[in-house]
Amino acid sequence: MTILAIVKMKPNPPKIDSDFVCIINRDDANLAALILSHIDQSAGYIPVFEFPFVSAKDFETEPKEEIRDEHQLSRTRARKFDIRVGNAIARIGGCKYLIVAGLNDNQKSYLSFLDKCETIFVEDAFDVESMLGALVEKEGSISCSEENLIACLPYALENNLSLKIDNSSVDIPKNLGTDEGLVVVEKNKKVSSVFGILYGHSIGADIELIEPKDINHYEIKDLIEQWKEGKVDAHNNLSAAIYSGIEHIHFANRKFVTFFTDGLPYSLILKNIIPISHVHLRINPDFFVFNNINLASQSDTFSSVVFSPEKFEDEETDFVVDELTRNNFLVKPLIGNEATYFNLDNHIQHYPYSLLHLCSHGGEIKGTRIIEKFLDSNGEEHTVEYDEIFSFGLNPYKDSHKVATKRMPRKLDGLSWGSRDFKEAPYSQSVFTDMFQLWGNKKNQESSIEVNVPGSCHIQCADSAYQAMFSHLAAMQSPLIFNNTCWSWSDIADSFLGAGAKGYIGTLWNINNSRATKSAKIFYENIFDNSILFALHKALGHLDTTRDQDVYIFWGLHFTGFTPSPDLKGSKLLVFSKIMDSLEMWKAKLEKTQNTSHKKTISETIDWLARILAQDFKEEVLKYVVKK
Repeated sequence: MTILAIVKMKPNPPKIDSDFVCIINRDDANLAALILSHIDQSAGYIPVFEFPFVSAKDFETEPKEEIRDEHQLSRTRARKFDIRVGNAIARIGGCKYLIVAGLNDNQKSYLSFLDKCETIFVEDAFDVESMLGALVEKEGSISCSEENLIACLPYALENNLSLKIDNSSVDIPKNLGTDEGLVVVEKNKKVSSVFGILYGHSIGADIELIEPKDINHYEIKDLIEQWKEGKVDAHNNLSAAIYSGIEHIHFANRKFVTFFTDGLPYSLILKNIIPISHVHLRINPDFFVFNNINLASQSDTFSSVVFSPEKFEDEETDFVVDELTRNNFLVKPLIGNEATYFNLDNHIQHYPYSLLHLCSHGGEIKGTRIIEKFLDSNGEEHTVEYDEIFSFGLNPYKDSHKVATKRMPRKLDGLSWGSRDFKEAPYSQSVFTDMFQLWGNKKNQESSIEVNVPGSCHIQCADSAYQAMFSHLAAMQSPLIFNNTCWSWSDIADSFLGAGAKGYIGTLWNINNSRATKSAKIFYENIFDNSILFALHKALGHLDTTRDQDVYIFWGLHFTGFTPSPDLKGSKLLVFSKIMDSLEMWKAKLEKTQNTSHKKTISETIDWLARILAQDFKEEVLKYVVKK
């Protein structure tokens, strides 16, 4: 691995072009390419959001109690999308034009802000030309076949050209390379690959499009595990499965590369020859990119949570606390007996922080493999095979203790979950809704055995194992997560990224503790002078020639980083104000909520926030009360 000779590296983020915001049906990648080629002004990153499939319209009136709704999963996903996009538009102060493209009536029914924007509805390529053609002055146009629209988009953006469909055209023009930054995008035939191209264009990077590989992260994990056990063929097989798609690309002289990928650890395959980051194409990549760019121009929260149940004789936690405090970050230590499930879960969700450092044991844990039958809403019988893990968090303040049950489906009616045969099977949406609502009934179980559950990456607390089953993150902040536990790169990373983290550092296998400690120290020594990516690249350097070379993977963008706070008192006041804002928000939600179980959950959140204020912010609360 080559360490950069540059002492400090903090690249600038692109600007956000707020003239346009696009909401495009996830499967309409070609339509997205046409639209972006017409409206791009090379003025920054255009916020583009991909709307997933929706199986039914939203309720006109919300049910007061929970009902058996076959469209529950789809509705929940669509409502979250509406809230997130609405918040994104508000954060940039609105937009001149909102382009809604390729959506059906079901999808449109969830968008609550259309009347607040100058909205342009686009259904097809003809609408693109007629409705968008006059909005931005272009240098001309370029014709290409429909199947090559995505491949021609980088050239069109770079040369201020609009794309036009001509199926007789076979040429795919290429831009001249700059040898600076590089963005590599897997062509997944979704809108996410298109705004991967748009992102690369917005930062002035070269763009390479590659074919996705037919290998999932469980297969990758198995190959890594075999390799670390001494099976050389496993590493060769892993490299062969991934490297063939990128072997034509020259990386050596680049300053950095960002991969838009369906979960592949390219940094491992390329041995971190340059700083390498990843963006996950399946986990809200639209909001991930937008949040990173938008937050880069805003003030930080200047706070952190450092977690460790002190399972190791020598660890980095004291150093991390001292280094962050030295840079005037307010540090909330959850260390030793304070590193409980209850404390970790509540702080992860409701404490405003910009950085979470985790030092503990991780990796897979034991659970139960269960085979169970259930009847769907049409009376048809199905057999589901799944893994089940229980974890709990003792509430020291109430006789009400959280029990988390994580169920991971493996097979349905003999078809491996997520396989090609499974995806092609004619299951209706209601079958999955019924399964998720009905499984866990011991009366219907045919067998159960104890297993080491694949993908059950956990964080070991002082009292229990934490499975990262949370709904909120950092009181609506977008923090960096440094999970310095073993095997922390896949499923548990998905939880944090899906909830809105702006970056995630995890390990690809069971790292040696002393090396993990040293890596963390080097990282935090450099984090305020470099971006996260370049600080991690420096930390990786000391692992060369060891078993743990290239063990870390970073999900994030190359420019994302931190700056020191002007003063610690100001940091504490900022965190206090965010907790107060959060408290008022939850109180307002409690007044509006009709659902009984939701009321209970919200009340518990309000109690926790009030307790944190009383414990950690007595002086600030007193001044607030007197002032009020």
